[in-house]
Amino acid sequence: MWTGLVIVLASVVVTAVALLLFGRSRAHDQADDRDADSRGFLGAVISGLFIVALAFYMVIVWEEGGAAEDNAAREAASVADLYWQTAVMPQPQRDHVRSLLTEYPKLVANREWPKLAVGEPDDTTTEALNSLHTEILSLPASPDEVKSARERSLERMREITDLRRDRLDSAAGLDNTGRIMLIGTIAGAVAMIVFPMLIGFTARRRHILQMCLTSAVLAFVCVLCAGMTQPFDGWFRVRPEPFTSLTEELAGIPVEENR
Repeated sequence: MWTGLVIVLASVVVTAVALLLFGRSRAHDQADDRDADSRGFLGAVISGLFIVALAFYMVIVWEEGGAAEDNAAREAASVADLYWQTAVMPQPQRDHVRSLLTEYPKLVANREWPKLAVGEPDDTTTEALNSLHTEILSLPASPDEVKSARERSLERMREITDLRRDRLDSAAGLDNTGRIMLIGTIAGAVAMIVFPMLIGFTARRRHILQMCLTSAVLAFVCVLCAGMTQPFDGWFRVRPEPFTSLTEELAGIPVEENR
């Protein structure tokens, strides 16, 4: 937050100083309005390109964040569904599977989720998931109800593994298209400030105020965009609510034990 504020203030100061120096040095050119139409057209083109790049970038970020939220909810739902299958499992696998299922959402929420902000998985969570897979594979293929629970549990395990893999892939950040759109957004914002200076901008007080305000807004937009490159980091990061609430949900599932 403080870094973003410093960047915004720095952009305002640099813009004001540049206008005071550069604007006054070109005072003799600023009285010539014969090219006003072409200048206005070029300015509109630059603004349009900035808006297009920003719009595409926001769509990409929005979709990435929405997909990360949906995957987390589906992963938690698969864990809950797998817990339901433990009712017919024989001992001691049943208690082992339940214990791992109860521990898994805690590991994801408390250990792995903070590491997702830097794009890294948690080894302990990986080990717990592997142990869970091993326990389910060790279930007997008879009687039929145990066999059916084993098959459904393996299906849920595949879903959990795939969704976790998608979550880790999302933690890697933007793809190439997203990076290009981010670069285009920042370049467009810079061009919207530099272009008026290049064509000649008066150093009048109202013009300086206008450009400084524009610079502050554009810098804030760029800082905001740069902080949204990763769905698990930044102001609008995806939070682990599906996994934190899953612990209470699992505790409330009435699973009868075999006698």
